[in-house]
Amino acid sequence: MADSTQEYDGPRVLLVEGVTDFHVVKHLRNAYKMPEETFGPYQCGNDEKVLARAGALIIGAVRPEVIGIMLDADKPEGNPSVGARWDSLKGKLEPHGYVFPDQPDASGTILPRVPGKPLVGIWLMPDNREPGMLEDFLLGMAPQAGVETAEKCIAIAKDEGVTSFKDVQYSKARIHTYLAWQDEPGRPLGLSITCRVLQPGTESARAFADWLARLFGVPAAL
Repeated sequence: MADSTQEYDGPRVLLVEGVTDFHVVKHLRNAYKMPEETFGPYQCGNDEKVLARAGALIIGAVRPEVIGIMLDADKPEGNPSVGARWDSLKGKLEPHGYVFPDQPDASGTILPRVPGKPLVGIWLMPDNREPGMLEDFLLGMAPQAGVETAEKCIAIAKDEGVTSFKDVQYSKARIHTYLAWQDEPGRPLGLSITCRVLQPGTESARAFADWLARLFGVPAAL
């Protein structure tokens, strides 16, 4: 049986990196009451596989009407850069006729339509401006006081020598530290949105939902 996070093969697809991204998108889509049948996420496995699948769908015999691409802006390792991620997308899609602006649209990019090709939209986590990842986006959905307290606890834990996470994983440590204090500790990130432990009505979440609505032509309302 195919992985349930990879089964969507409809006319409007959102390509994401991992299974956590997949579930976060599904729960946000539901929170904003977007009809499930109008678009679906597809978990590719990693960033390179997202780019590869986008290219394959664009030249496929049966092409989607719309392709959304959601990627973390946290590469290359040790030197995260939105510009580097943007350049990698340009290198993959420009040969198919897509025209890119010099930099991502802060509200989410939708490329000019290419005749005979799918409409393509791009969202770089967390906000199309700063380097980061899905967890940075989710931190914007948590209360600021909770995030700040989590940071203080992490600093104490590091001083005590009881941490082992790498610096690039700091955002993951922050969000999971905050969620560990909520009812129920250990709840998955996507489900935390549905349970309103992470608030879908924050500015960052609304911006992402608005981009989805524009790209896929669906209503979005909490």
